[in-house]
Amino acid sequence: MRFLVTRFTDTVEIAFDDGGMNLLSSDALRELRDVVAGCETTLVFRSGQSRLFAAGADMAEMERFSAMDAYAFARLGQEVFETIERLPCLTIAMIDGDCFGGALDLVLAFDLRYATPRSRFAHPGARIGIVTGFGGTSRWRKVLTRPAANQLFLANRTLNTEEALRLGIIDGVWSAAAAAAAFVCHSADSKHTKAAAAAAALQTIKELTNRADRLSRSELLLLAQRFQSWR
Repeated sequence: MRFLVTRFTDTVEIAFDDGGMNLLSSDALRELRDVVAGCETTLVFRSGQSRLFAAGADMAEMERFSAMDAYAFARLGQEVFETIERLPCLTIAMIDGDCFGGALDLVLAFDLRYATPRSRFAHPGARIGIVTGFGGTSRWRKVLTRPAANQLFLANRTLNTEEALRLGIIDGVWSAAAAAAAFVCHSADSKHTKAAAAAAALQTIKELTNRADRLSRSELLLLAQRFQSWR
């Protein structure tokens, strides 16, 4: 198993560790799809290794692809990342170390991204003659300006955490101790009804932010009525 799943009262933590470079191979993507499917509580995704988040797609596997294989691989990655993007719960990527290529495509599918000061970010596809098929070249529009995206996809720069924060790639900087306190705290005396209402409200907010540009006025009003019913 490449993904260790730990379930708490109100959080699911997924740790990625393939024993090597944390490569997003076809098998890894299928396994990730299975472990995130149906998640309804806050999802925290991190690496199980120190100083390495993930190195991106498995290039050795890609070298063996036919044209049809390459298409299927791209569609698989898009399917997995879209599954994460559409989850009704809050999703958080906790990045510690290098986050390169397809791994950057992956974290852009999460609601929030936090990184340690020693993390690095890069998308070297253009430099090595490939174009990512996982949707990173379009998903960036939700969080980055065009100049910031150009730094990653065209200039092939490797960015440190400070630069990533300034450009909007990440939402904040964290240490392991701070992350444990901020995101994996579970209160035994919290009321289930309050948690359920909060989860329902969060789902509506995610629908509004992710789909507002594609919804009609009547659909937006229906979503607003759903939110009012939980107050």
